[in-house]
Amino acid sequence: MSALTRHWELKLLAFAVSMVLWAFVMTSEKSELIIAAPLELSGIPDGLEVMGERPDSVDVQLHGLRGTLLRLGPDRVKARVNLTGAKPGEVTVRVLPEQIMVPPGVTVLRVSPSRVHLVLGSARS
Repeated sequence: MSALTRHWELKLLAFAVSMVLWAFVMTSEKSELIIAAPLELSGIPDGLEVMGERPDSVDVQLHGLRGTLLRLGPDRVKARVNLTGAKPGEVTVRVLPEQIMVPPGVTVLRVSPSRVHLVLGSARS
């Protein structure tokens, strides 16, 4: 019997245990990630619309388990800004970490830019 095939059951068991330990370390390690979160505007008053350019996304710095962060897709993180009560003209809206929708176990550390400048005008009919 060669050295490679001798005690193959123990070698297979050792390999399986090492894979389980590797998976545990990779998924339980805390990590940070910066992701571009789509910016969703809600509560735009009737008769008003966003004029000109507006940012499509904001950069969000996230903290959580490495495995969870690696599985995040662009559809799992969203920045929602409520414009209820906004008036026509230039509007500066703060984008707070609390306004970022993230999965359980993920924390928002920072949002950039933290303020979004918009111009609201009369909606065209």
